[in-house]
Amino acid sequence: MKEINLKVINDAIEEFKKTGNTPEKLEIGYKTYSRLVGQDKFFDHVTKSEDSLNRFYKGIRIKLVAEKHFFAVK
Repeated sequence: MKEINLKVINDAIEEFKKTGNTPEKLEIGYKTYSRLVGQDKFFDHVTKSEDSLNRFYKGIRIKLVAEKHFFAVK
């Protein structure tokens, strides 16, 4: 997987929206997520739900997956 950063994520979300769909979740591999959280601009947009079990990026739920390096908009 190429280097993932905030621009790649935002572009993927926009491409998904262009298909006429609304993104319900972002599936992110655990190592990819740890790399993203290290970027202040991404971390600033991540919010926790009231139960603190779910995290959201710009209102889209983040689901961590067991695959190390993975990213998909669903």
